[in-house]
Amino acid sequence: MTITASLLIAAGFVGSTAQAEPRDGDLEVYTATVAAKHADELARQGHDIVETRQAGSKLELDMVLDENQRERLAERGVDLKVKRNKDGKTSRQLATAQAENGYDVWRSWDERGGIRDELYDIARRNPHLTKLEVLGHSHQGREIIALKVTEGARGIADGARPSVLYSSTQHAREWISTEVNRRTLHWFLDRWRANDRDVRTMLKQTELWFVLVANPDGYQYTFDHERLWRKNLRDNDGDGQITNADGVDPNRNFDEHFKYDEEGSSSQIASQTYRGPSPASEPETQAMQGLLDRIQPKFQSNWHSYGEWILYPQGWQIGTPDADNPLYVALAGTDEKPAIEGFDPGISSDELYVTNGETTDYADVHNGTIAFTPELGEGTPGSGFVFPDDEELIQAEFEKTLPFSHGLARSATDPENPESPVGIGVEPFYLSQADIDPENSALSMFDFRFSESYGDPQEVRVLAKRSLGPITLKYRINGSDVVTKPTTKWTSGETYGVGNDEYYHVMSGEVTGTDPGDTVEVWFEGGGEASESFSYDAVSENDSDVLVMAAEDYTGASPNLPDGPQYLGYYTDALEANGLSYDVYDVDAKGRTGLTRRAWPLRRRGLVHRRRRRHQGSRLGSRQRVQPRHDGAVGGARLPQRGWPRAQYR
Repeated sequence: MTITASLLIAAGFVGSTAQAEPRDGDLEVYTATVAAKHADELARQGHDIVETRQAGSKLELDMVLDENQRERLAERGVDLKVKRNKDGKTSRQLATAQAENGYDVWRSWDERGGIRDELYDIARRNPHLTKLEVLGHSHQGREIIALKVTEGARGIADGARPSVLYSSTQHAREWISTEVNRRTLHWFLDRWRANDRDVRTMLKQTELWFVLVANPDGYQYTFDHERLWRKNLRDNDGDGQITNADGVDPNRNFDEHFKYDEEGSSSQIASQTYRGPSPASEPETQAMQGLLDRIQPKFQSNWHSYGEWILYPQGWQIGTPDADNPLYVALAGTDEKPAIEGFDPGISSDELYVTNGETTDYADVHNGTIAFTPELGEGTPGSGFVFPDDEELIQAEFEKTLPFSHGLARSATDPENPESPVGIGVEPFYLSQADIDPENSALSMFDFRFSESYGDPQEVRVLAKRSLGPITLKYRINGSDVVTKPTTKWTSGETYGVGNDEYYHVMSGEVTGTDPGDTVEVWFEGGGEASESFSYDAVSENDSDVLVMAAEDYTGASPNLPDGPQYLGYYTDALEANGLSYDVYDVDAKGRTGLTRRAWPLRRRGLVHRRRRRHQGSRLGSRQRVQPRHDGAVGGARLPQRGWPRAQYR
């Protein structure tokens, strides 16, 4: 339950029976140099991997480990070295030096004049503009506080105006996220006091919500006990002590693809990505999830560190952009034009790693929120999570992010047409996500152009703004009269889908009346707008029962092989023995371009897929697990769903 906190009485801190005790060795950052397959194993085992770099044929992993974890990995032959900055200092040495010298900028949650006190003070001094709410209490009784900023904040219902949520410090050690978010809050307040016309108008129409410390227990623990602590302070083993076996990752505990796999979160209590015993089991998650559900923000910026990324959904599996991806790109920018200078924007699972039970995926799917995870920098190379306690560096990090934060606030009243900080506009129609961001060119989910068709009727799709209203399909065969047909919303498969489609949706229509040798021009219209057109050739047509996808690499990475697929006969022989007719699509012979859903007739009955090895450049994707699925997805390719049996073949 959300409680409006009294501004006259400061709620007291209630201690927990779990006390901080000597742990299994202090945490430190190490660099492991391993083969790619061993990196996957370490990730699945729940190790705290904070950064990954290519090092020749191997990978370098920066990992946060205690002494016991380091010893166990060393016994397994993992090459580990303590990570040091340019001055030879480790993260622990940097943290110790900051604490011994006394902090100039950093402030804890509990201390007099700390973050909690500051939030109450802001609310007291700005009664017309702010409202403080206690969203809940942590395991150790600390308040989880949100501050609402809008003109007449205490006189209007929460969520009555379009809102933006700025949240930070889910992970306790990421102090720079607290400070950047705190300064963003003050920037809006200061500009309002300075009679900034833009900000004054904005705060009459928009609610800005700030959760500066989403994990107050963990944040305080990093000041009192362990600077590199990540999780909350759940006493997992119930022994009354807080050790490295305790805590839940608040950013893996949300009720969205919770426990989907062991790659995006962990079931091991000692893992730094331990997801918790059940969805939203943690008070920190309940507080944030409850706020999201109540105000349903148009945008969210969930600040983290470190790495210099602007990440966005979907994070639970790779290669899965949202239908609303044009809005994400407009606000986050592209590699060439990032919304935060020097940052790398993109889908989180493709840019960084897979996550499940994650905050922005929840906000995106359940509340239609365009939600971002900006990963802030480290201040100076090698500082990692121990961002320097330096006013100039911290202020520079904040100023770098301000155009992005301001862009979210400016866009809240018309999210379909966002105020891009880098001038990227959005279009009414898209036939490919590469049209807005070239980095997405390999993502066939929203690549609706194709050059060859193998049957009739042929499905065609477009990504269209919902506000356009009904969408019509237009096509002409061999330059003849234009044919007009209605479209319907594509409802997606069970594994690959459109995610959040609050502002854009995928519309589907069918081209009929073609014969082999015909050329078809296709486009879409709606709301007085027209998409670009594309053309394809009708290649062939038959009534075979099964399509065999032969994805064997016999010309590229595997030299000196006989020409043609080597294992195809095993499958065709079996089909023939069972009286099933078939057709074959040879991926290597087609320039390693996987067959798309749009390029195959709708009446096929089955799929046989044979993959010898992955290969770069294939539409099937070198990063995707290429295997048949009953929803019609084959890696990055899409195939017909209607009429296909659910049997899977490898």
